[in-house]
Amino acid sequence: MIRRFFLIATAACALLTGALATAALAQGTVMEAAEIERLLTGNTAEGQWDGASYKSYFGPGGTTVFVPSDGAPLRGKWRVNPETNQYESFFDAVGWTGYTILRTDAGFAWVLNDKAYPFAVIEGRALSF
Repeated sequence: MIRRFFLIATAACALLTGALATAALAQGTVMEAAEIERLLTGNTAEGQWDGASYKSYFGPGGTTVFVPSDGAPLRGKWRVNPETNQYESFFDAVGWTGYTILRTDAGFAWVLNDKAYPFAVIEGRALSF
């Protein structure tokens, strides 16, 4: 009986969490390629990815530096795809990955696999914690 209650409660929580995430995504506005390029070029994004803090700088020449708060910097490439209106990044370990970017009430969010990762933009190169 207790096991059955636990399974039902777990399923209900999962559905509620999914509904809240979907509602949060629905509140954002998908940014277009030109907006994304203006937002990121020469600036730093700051946020959390799966619970770990990071900063990422987007150089004007298409280079990027990703700095996790607890790890070594990773150097890669970035671009904006005008056909898909997505930000795309390249790191040796994963290849090119595309992200939709939302403008939200709280700032911005990367969207990957229907999950939103909020971030803020800091003007210029600001990689130290």
